[in-house]
Amino acid sequence: MFRIVELLSLAAYSVWGGQKRTPNLRTHSQPTRGDPATTMLRLNGITPVMATCFREDETIDDDSMRKQIDFAIEAGAAAICGPGFGAEFYKLSDEERFHFVDVLVEHTRKRVPAIAATSSGSTYSTIEFSKYAEKIGADCVMVTAPRTTPLPAPEIISYYSRLCDSLKIPVMLQDADFTGAGLPAKVFVDLAHKHPNFRFAKLEVTLPGRKSAEIVEQTKGQVQIIYGLGGIAMIDGLAHGASAVMPGAACLEVYVRVYELYTQGKKDRAEALFQRLIPYLAFALQHLELAIYIEKRVMHKRGILPNSRMRQPSLSFDSVYQEQIDRLVNSAVALCEECRVATVKK
Repeated sequence: MFRIVELLSLAAYSVWGGQKRTPNLRTHSQPTRGDPATTMLRLNGITPVMATCFREDETIDDDSMRKQIDFAIEAGAAAICGPGFGAEFYKLSDEERFHFVDVLVEHTRKRVPAIAATSSGSTYSTIEFSKYAEKIGADCVMVTAPRTTPLPAPEIISYYSRLCDSLKIPVMLQDADFTGAGLPAKVFVDLAHKHPNFRFAKLEVTLPGRKSAEIVEQTKGQVQIIYGLGGIAMIDGLAHGASAVMPGAACLEVYVRVYELYTQGKKDRAEALFQRLIPYLAFALQHLELAIYIEKRVMHKRGILPNSRMRQPSLSFDSVYQEQIDRLVNSAVALCEECRVATVKK
């Protein structure tokens, strides 16, 4: 899924940073009145995907999800998202995914926007799930393009057009082609011209910078760019007009701090801080299951989650890999604590 050989060329441009923010520094904006074309949700900052915490019998632990949401908001998240790849959504039943969104929206309580990941196998089921999310109070839906069978651009545009027509809340297209170029920029531009609620593009592709800049320019800023793929190319994104980054929540303070440094014009400091997280990200992004597991390990060690259990099937690791993971987890936790303490002093 994730392949580090394609990502290393981006690592030098990546950035996140860690520092817990006070409420006045939170950068999401959600106007509530006026022309929908000018009052739609805007996202600026770090918008993490929540992990799914499983009990010993592999059922979902709702209380741990609520604790994770509270942590993310306190640490400076601009929005909360789920259930995405980082939540192992591909191992969840439809009922569990609907319930995940229930908990996400209910517990976020409009403290920050709640983004519901509602991708399904068909246009019909995606619209059904998305309308449910809108009905219960989600602020945005995030939807991947159909992946079971490759489809040409006109069919992809029709899929998202029907989705946009069925909703009033904003739609985010998750361009999740982890080792390729993803959808052409024209798809995003055409959708933006047709639908005022087509507002976000989450790019998880190789070398996304040029496409990011083209989308922002050609939609006149209607479509905001969110960088995914663990945030490995964050600096590249900010340099090309991205407004937000969507990692997991484990090292959130680090990402928040780097974003703040970069947007304050302190780009050298932002890059220097992010470079300290690169070994962790480079190792994690070799495989999706590894990335999720190591994030859970960090959150477990930090006391955010009660365990780091993955729903099976998943990867297993020999003692050498476990030692590497232990070292990387320890270094990530120490960096998060450094950023948290720096914020308190600030």
